[in-house]
Amino acid sequence: MARSRLGVQDALWLTMDRPNSLMVIDTVMWFREVPDWDKVDEIIDERLVDRYPVFSRRPVQEGSRWYWEDYSDFDVADHVHRVTMDAPGTIAELQAFVASQRSVPIDKGRALWSMFLVNNVTFPDGSEGAAVMARFHHAIADGVRLVQVSLGMCDLAEVPSPAKVGRKLRRSTTPLAIASSAARNIGRGALDVAVSAAVTATDAFAGAVDTAQAVASGELDVALERLTDAGETVSSRASSLARNPDRITDVAGLVSSSDNRVVNDVASVGKLALSPPSVQTVWSGTPGVAKGASFAPRIDLDEVKLIGRATATTVNDVLMATVSGTLTRYLREHGDADLDEVMWMVPVSVKPLEAEPSPDLGNHFAIVALRMPLGIDDVRERLAAVHEAMERIKSSDEALLTYTIQRAIAQAPTPVATGLTNYFANKAVGVLTNVPGPRQPMTLAGTEVDGVLGWAPCSGNQPMTICMFSYNGSVAVGFGTDATLVPDGDRLGEHFAEEFARMQDEILGRVP
Repeated sequence: MARSRLGVQDALWLTMDRPNSLMVIDTVMWFREVPDWDKVDEIIDERLVDRYPVFSRRPVQEGSRWYWEDYSDFDVADHVHRVTMDAPGTIAELQAFVASQRSVPIDKGRALWSMFLVNNVTFPDGSEGAAVMARFHHAIADGVRLVQVSLGMCDLAEVPSPAKVGRKLRRSTTPLAIASSAARNIGRGALDVAVSAAVTATDAFAGAVDTAQAVASGELDVALERLTDAGETVSSRASSLARNPDRITDVAGLVSSSDNRVVNDVASVGKLALSPPSVQTVWSGTPGVAKGASFAPRIDLDEVKLIGRATATTVNDVLMATVSGTLTRYLREHGDADLDEVMWMVPVSVKPLEAEPSPDLGNHFAIVALRMPLGIDDVRERLAAVHEAMERIKSSDEALLTYTIQRAIAQAPTPVATGLTNYFANKAVGVLTNVPGPRQPMTLAGTEVDGVLGWAPCSGNQPMTICMFSYNGSVAVGFGTDATLVPDGDRLGEHFAEEFARMQDEILGRVP
């Protein structure tokens, strides 16, 4: 019987499920006409099940190792379901259906995916269409590759070159190599505050890794000794900072710049290891089982680009700044007016995309932490602040550092790995993704796709996940929320539309 071993990160996601926090990536694709579902069934067989063996295998455990294994009673019909919503089947009702499925665990006795072919979706203009909701367990692959797999079921009028998403990690991913690199950089004359922060932050990082397991046969300890030796030469000012590690990240942020990779690396480690848990606010607490899903009105991608050009920022900066305004509006609406930033977990691919994913799929991503400023009413000032935060991340090795931490944690015993994952997760409000999809229309079984969204799962006590998906000249934005902590998640979509309209007015000089 054919089998393949799960990677260490794949196995970690497999064991991370909780009733109120499922490690499932949920996607939805909608159409203004009804596809030929029989043809869709054929496409699922040919482009999903036949192409990627994991979609016909289930996870089995032998000792401490997990494997994907073929099983004789696999039937694709167990995973593909046809659903007809009651009339009128509005977009709001589609959102409610998506939300209801987000809290349903995937049966681990079978292949870890399911798909719903939904009829009777009625759009605001009266057109009657359909939708496909797909659910994939994170153990199968990361979100970037699962989006690629999902879009691979569709056809484009013109096949573009593969997008340059992700990059190969250009250095060794062993903790020894990272620590040694940091020591070399310190030796080249980094600022004394950077040295102090490197010592303190790296020690905190090492403590987390050592809790997970003894990495690299003790080599990490040797490397950390080198950093400690370097730290003995710092000034009294740096020593004072070291005694107050909760301030180091802020200080490193003040002295760093987009071209100072050493200090940015220090800030990255400190941001992850030393930041306190996410600040208590209206959405704080323990998530419940029920989840929400809401879509903001789509926005014109050309308008986003115009705002970016007018402010010397990127499309991503504009979208992130709109999210910042959205959260500020929501918090103020609920009496939380003083919060000045939140942290988001942002997945980043660490392996360049191929024209077609490897048949093994798997997880090849790191998490970077974005400190998103809140409470800035001047939209130009807010855009500049978001742009600066994003540039610091781009001009650092944060993806490399977090990828190493993730792999070390993933190899720990499950209870330790789960605890450490939630420790880092609870520093953030949730997961934020921005996916650049095809620039031209695509079809499924000959029917044009009108829009696409997909949500990464939350972990720990995170209350929300946000997806921004660019496709065919527009941007769809979806808010996946915890129904207990954010019971009025539809307000987020409304605030997003209002905030983007304000950007158009104040920057472009026109009211949409």
